[in-house]
Amino acid sequence: MLSAGQHQPLAGVSEIVGVGTLPAARRRGLACAVTAALGADARSRGAATVFLSAGDDDVARVYARLGFRRVGTALIAEPSE
Repeated sequence: MLSAGQHQPLAGVSEIVGVGTLPAARRRGLACAVTAALGADARSRGAATVFLSAGDDDVARVYARLGFRRVGTALIAEPSE
């Protein structure tokens, strides 16, 4: 397996997570194909909303090409030192 991911459905919503591609297989569109397939699977299982989080603007542009659009910003809490 060169690229994989999953989606986590709950009550008509599904989050696409953990999409990754082995370094030797990157820049071939595999992560895009996996993401598109996960979105289609989520929809076929009844998800009205499918969402994901982009790690940076470059990744966000890839997701935008698949039809995702930015609707918010995630805030992440980290333990204080």
